Amino acid sequence: MAGSNSDTDKEPPKQPPLNKEEVVVLEAYLEQWNSTSGKERNVVWGDVTKEARLKAPPMDAPLLKARKKTKNSKPPITIGRRWTFQSVVESLRKKELLKKIEDETGVKAGEHGMMNHYSKYLTEMVESLTEKEIEEATEMAVQWNKQGVPPEVQADIARRKSDDILLYVAKEIFKRAGMRLFMLSAWKNEKGKLMVSSHDYNDEIGKGESFSQTSDWQTMLPEWEAYARRQFDADDADDPVVKRGRKDNTYTLDMGDNGFPILPDHAEMDSDTRKAVVRAFLNWHYQDCSGKPKDPVPWKEVIPRQDELIPPPYLPHGLKIREPSRMNRHEATELLDFWYDRQQTGRDVVFEFYGWWSK
Repeated sequence: MAGSNSDTDKEPPKQPPLNKEEVVVLEAYLEQWNSTSGKERNVVWGDVTKEARLKAPPMDAPLLKARKKTKNSKPPITIGRRWTFQSVVESLRKKELLKKIEDETGVKAGEHGMMNHYSKYLTEMVESLTEKEIEEATEMAVQWNKQGVPPEVQADIARRKSDDILLYVAKEIFKRAGMRLFMLSAWKNEKGKLMVSSHDYNDEIGKGESFSQTSDWQTMLPEWEAYARRQFDADDADDPVVKRGRKDNTYTLDMGDNGFPILPDHAEMDSDTRKAVVRAFLNWHYQDCSGKPKDPVPWKEVIPRQDELIPPPYLPHGLKIREPSRMNRHEATELLDFWYDRQQTGRDVVFEFYGWWSK
């Protein structure tokens, strides 16, 4: 039609109306919302939206999958971050903060429910500071912005964030420049111990294969260790802790009093170890189901028969399982997060197979 504009003629996507359960949640928080303002109101808003989302109808699985593919990844740490007195307090008193949340709510660090409480407790901690404490934290923020953070904070960031940061770098440099990376790192932990690690994400990017699993990369390790000792003034008699790339798929799970395997906390595991834990966990349950303790999961037979052999409640919604060595970091982590949450919340059955494949 003459004069029409395809861009302006398109109707904006409509937000579906709230259902009755969502409305009930909003109404329950109305009085609290009206009686607060500023930061307190922000806390109320966070609580109500989180609770209302639990009542919202599930989104279409293919749509969610498509959104995940198109969503731009964000860096796991803000480069050039400016420290404030609030962020200084959070960094220095994080252990105290997490301990208080655990004591008062029962939620431990690393569990899914932590983020439901973290912002509220952090706000309370910051607002309880005296004027002198605020002044000291402000001066410290100025120093950190000019000179860098102290060693204990650096060690904490290295422990928690280094793997995610380097994975992000590897993905971005491949996406933008087609480059592949294999990285060696060195740092000192909170106790002053020299840590040496390898980082290989090539099997998670662009259908590549793992360098650490197909090459004898450890021939370069002595030179790197010697270099790291010099740079960090490490004692020659104190051997560094070396986190080597895994060359096998094995992992031994601890067993609980009920005779079932216990999943470890995987927060600080590298990608290969996470996949090895998934393999060990699934192999044990398959062998328990089949009664054949030496038979691993026959993946070529199980994958096309997933719905017949694995009850849907024991997998994340919509997940299609793959042979663990072919999983990427996200897939292995999604499984471990799901099972670990079931284990920590006391579910009677964390996982099981319906049956096994027999020729």
